[in-house]
Amino acid sequence: MTRPPALAWLAIAVTVTIWASFLVVTRAAMTSQLGPVEVGLIRSGVGALFFLPLILRRGLRPPGAGWRELTLIPLCGGFLFVIFLGLGLQRAPVADSGVFTPSMLPVYVAVLSALFLGERFTRLRLAGFALIVFGAVAVGGFSALSRSGDVWSGHLLFTLASISWAVYTLVFRLSGLRAEDGAAILSFWSALAFLAVGLFTGISFAGVGAGPLAIQILFQGVLSGFVANFTFFYAVHHLGPSRSAAFAALVPVLAALGGWLFLGEPIGLLKATGIAIVVAGVLLASGVFRARSTSGLRP
Repeated sequence: MTRPPALAWLAIAVTVTIWASFLVVTRAAMTSQLGPVEVGLIRSGVGALFFLPLILRRGLRPPGAGWRELTLIPLCGGFLFVIFLGLGLQRAPVADSGVFTPSMLPVYVAVLSALFLGERFTRLRLAGFALIVFGAVAVGGFSALSRSGDVWSGHLLFTLASISWAVYTLVFRLSGLRAEDGAAILSFWSALAFLAVGLFTGISFAGVGAGPLAIQILFQGVLSGFVANFTFFYAVHHLGPSRSAAFAALVPVLAALGGWLFLGEPIGLLKATGIAIVVAGVLLASGVFRARSTSGLRP
């Protein structure tokens, strides 16, 4: 079993850091004049512009990419993910999205990896997945589930976003594509999908100030649409889907810590305990402490 390069661990660290800010910025967009289609255009369109030199060199269908990759990667990783997440954030708080979307991603990826890749998990990694779920509930799950009104519909949309995320992660791993090719496919084709939908529903950036729009372009387009797409695919290629997805559980943890450090938001005993449990779960589920055993999938 080959040892993952240090750059792969750095790539997933960069990805998770960007994702932690992405949820907050998307929530801000949903409460302003921007809808899911406009957010999707910013996220995918800016990313596609950065990947344009690669697209011109490698083509719209790079070597190794079949119709499965050209369809499912942009559909699930770009279009459906942003639509589900954006609509969910119109119905539920951003804290809830962290619990139901990135925190649950490792579980969905693990299930799909076992079903379609034949991946087998050690007891330590299975214990890690369980700890992630319990920790996520402690960090924000109890308050999320106890909210009244139609917030449950937002939670359902967050769940669908997480499942879409898991599907495109697995499809990329199955494809054997290079990280940059997968990220370019995701950005370019999902941008076309958002543009096509926008022609029917209308696209409007009116009413959005230059400052907020610049923030959306930076976080949605440059960081999420370009940098994080590449670093996540790079991590999946070298670490495997289940290990990479395990680190997504740290997103709400980082958000909670950021709120404590920069906004003075308190962290009670229950949330602090949940953060510790999630961190322990990520360490176990990622295979950092794996024993000398083999898995059905090369990481």
